[in-house]
Amino acid sequence: MAIVKFVTAGCPLNGIFPYIMNREKTDETLISGIHCMPETAAEEFQFTKRQFHKEDGRTYYHIIQSFSPDDHITPQTAHEIGLRFAEYFPGYQIVVATHRNTDHIHNHIVMNSVNFETGRKFHQTADELQKVKEYSNRLCEEYGLSQTEVKSGITRMPKWKRELRDLVYRVACCTRSKEEFIEKMQARGYEVKWIDGQKYITFKTPDGQVCRDHKLFAEQLLRKNLEIYFLLGGCDSPLAEQYKQYVNHAYPEDSYTVEDGLFQLLKGLLETVPEELQTEPPIPPEELDKETMMALEALGIKVEPKALVCYSTREQYEQQMGLYL
Repeated sequence: MAIVKFVTAGCPLNGIFPYIMNREKTDETLISGIHCMPETAAEEFQFTKRQFHKEDGRTYYHIIQSFSPDDHITPQTAHEIGLRFAEYFPGYQIVVATHRNTDHIHNHIVMNSVNFETGRKFHQTADELQKVKEYSNRLCEEYGLSQTEVKSGITRMPKWKRELRDLVYRVACCTRSKEEFIEKMQARGYEVKWIDGQKYITFKTPDGQVCRDHKLFAEQLLRKNLEIYFLLGGCDSPLAEQYKQYVNHAYPEDSYTVEDGLFQLLKGLLETVPEELQTEPPIPPEELDKETMMALEALGIKVEPKALVCYSTREQYEQQMGLYL
């Protein structure tokens, strides 16, 4: 997978090249010029601008193409892909430098803002960025690498993503814990990266498509909601039906959203437990599940002890008191 982003030009033209060609980050075999020599690229860029009287405005574009460590790509292959990626911009002078000093091997691509053949000035638009990412994805596919997702929305999702969303939802609805959920996804050939300290859950399909949880546009599948769901027992939780049947009112035809409605619903149900639903006698606070309390508070949920008391009662009592919603 290669993530492609346009970086704001933060330094002058004569300062960007020493940075991307820093020998502590790369070497001469991983630096190439297209329609220019890397050593004299700044002067050649300026010559083209003067030739077409376009010395004002943006002087260059800086693009970073970063590869996933999971792809185990070599710096040489990354550089080759970077050179082929630069072919997307015909007629523009470009320097490609591959950095190998981090876990994420990445290409720095610095392109003249003026085309040396036509004098046309390049303009970055949202549509252009979308096409650039799609082109990078095709190259990754050709080299057997995983692919990053291109922009999609709740009303415009590729087939593979809809299938992934539906599968994740079905598996979540029949599992009791995070571990069981990951195990069942893996049994179907899907990788799940659910790592402490990271904001998102990342899914990888059997054919290499990669997607984060918030890009599935399913509120039930956001990490913060899945964590509450599994902390309470998943499909065995008293809140399971609330979780499964939650309907997104903004998009009722899909029943999916990326808003906070479900999170607020679960949070509210946890925080507000009527006095008459408490156990008799109540469980002493020191006997509460401290790990569950801490996990919920880490999600920003202030849980009253009586809530955890209520949800830790026997199944017969929960059924009797109507807690199975």
